[in-house]
Amino acid sequence: MTVERNENREGLNETVVLELWKKTVDVQQHFNDLELRIRNFALIVVGALLALGGYAVRESVTVSILGISLSAAGLIIWSSLIPLAAFYFMDRWWYHRLLKGAVMAGIPLEAKLKEMGYPVALGEEISKSSPFEWRLWGRKGEGDETSFWKFPKRKMHSEYKMDFFYLALGLAIFVVGFSLINVAEIEASSPDHTQKVTDQN
Repeated sequence: MTVERNENREGLNETVVLELWKKTVDVQQHFNDLELRIRNFALIVVGALLALGGYAVRESVTVSILGISLSAAGLIIWSSLIPLAAFYFMDRWWYHRLLKGAVMAGIPLEAKLKEMGYPVALGEEISKSSPFEWRLWGRKGEGDETSFWKFPKRKMHSEYKMDFFYLALGLAIFVVGFSLINVAEIEASSPDHTQKVTDQN
């Protein structure tokens, strides 16, 4: 009677651990899907503002701030940095931390399943395979005291990939906006533009 009860308890524990692991994987997939949607929404919003900036370029819309004529297109494009920063915060410091916590929660469950004879190593293998080594960005190895200007080998983990993604978008937006604003200033001060405004008046 006691032996049968212990066997049932062991079978119940095995079933519970397996179900817990499945649920943890579902949560991981949920947060991963949310992060992909956030990045998709970020690209849509930024793309919409870029399109609006393109329309302002075609119509040669300018605004005057403190007596300085600026391209409305440049200001519109620069304004896309605000929602981009909000999406970055939500992605990097909100849902990615939840995803990371879900992955870490699944690793001990996988270890328990291995003890029970299940060849499960999803979270462990993802954690091993995700980072790659290069010398420009990422986390230095433990004990590596090489100066940054010598470009030591760094591991590019998912959070650094995310930083790189949003930073590249932000830099591109800044450069395009800055270029358009400077173009408006040059056009406003050019003789041809002055002559055109005089003729219209």
